[in-house]
Amino acid sequence: MLALPLSAVGRSLTGINIVGPSNVEPPPQPPPPAMYQLDIVLKKGKNLAIRDRTGTSDPYVKFKIAGKEVFRSKTIHKNLNPVWDERVSLLVETLRDPLYVKVFDYDFGLQDDFMGSAYLYLESLEHQRALDVTLDLKDPQYPEHNLGSLELSITLTPKEGDVRDAVRNLEIYNNSDYSFISVFSCIHHKSSFSGGNHSFILLAT
Repeated sequence: MLALPLSAVGRSLTGINIVGPSNVEPPPQPPPPAMYQLDIVLKKGKNLAIRDRTGTSDPYVKFKIAGKEVFRSKTIHKNLNPVWDERVSLLVETLRDPLYVKVFDYDFGLQDDFMGSAYLYLESLEHQRALDVTLDLKDPQYPEHNLGSLELSITLTPKEGDVRDAVRNLEIYNNSDYSFISVFSCIHHKSSFSGGNHSFILLAT
């Protein structure tokens, strides 16, 4: 066996880190999307709760995110299996807040009656694919009661760029079947504007 002098060993290992951590930095991770576009089609209700003395109801639906109302459907009179086919597009900055869906019975001149509610958890949705969703309506005070269901179609799409770019991109859907609402954090700023057949509401959280 040939023994190398210590000076040679030192030279041969100069600059080589055998057991220490690598000095090579890992590749940077891509930033998360600036926001998400949530396209919702409120299709219909099935076997909704009776709230009128006539054995029927006049249902309408509200959507809320982070405590703010972002959509209200039209009222369908005297129908427990209403068909809405209404569409709304929302710009959301985070998926942590679920979509809160509530159904009410419209009563002229009186307080509207609660008909059930449900949560849609956005973090569980697959991206860039239309999903048919059935929400079972419940009363938190009486969770054992069956209050019917709602059928929706949901598409969640990550959006890059800033808020202005995302809002401009939504304008391609300018038609009477859609309303557009952007929901995002905007400190010391709150505004709304509309034009044509679409509307934008910028909500501060």
